[in-house]
Amino acid sequence: MKLHLTRHAGPETLLLVPQLKVLYADAYSEPPYDLSSEDIEQFEIRIAKHADQAGFTLVTGVLDDQLIGFTYGFTFPPGRWWTGVTTDPPPDNIADGPIFAVIELGIRNDSRGHGYSRRLVDTLLSDRPEAFASLISRPGAQAHAMYQRWGWQKVGNTQTYPHWPIEDINILRPDFGHLG
Repeated sequence: MKLHLTRHAGPETLLLVPQLKVLYADAYSEPPYDLSSEDIEQFEIRIAKHADQAGFTLVTGVLDDQLIGFTYGFTFPPGRWWTGVTTDPPPDNIADGPIFAVIELGIRNDSRGHGYSRRLVDTLLSDRPEAFASLISRPGAQAHAMYQRWGWQKVGNTQTYPHWPIEDINILRPDFGHLG
């Protein structure tokens, strides 16, 4: 069984949103996430908005004709940073240029532990022109420890939504595709 990875632009992504929403609900159904139905509905709204952003890229992973994972992100222009930041902004050498923001990574619960996350993120970050990538991760989540193993470094904290906990803001100097 081979994982087939495909890059998608914004317009194509909109056609995939119903499938992505189901996968998102599955991927974030366990602690520490336990997303509400409102959180899942907000995902659909967010991804539709994000698909219009500069540098937007979605990567999907299909195994035996079943969507088992996805990741996406877009470019933060110079001076843009995460919302809800509870710490100082990042050092100037990070904030001065465009940054590729990894927004989501979702893997079906029954497809974890096979290296698919790594392959999805490597593909998403390959050939990016930005000097840095950034993402938010929730301490206590499996993904948080995974990102640390891959070399992502914490540079701050954020609380994206009032009903969400404080999460870590991480960066990676992407000689992308070589995540550790």
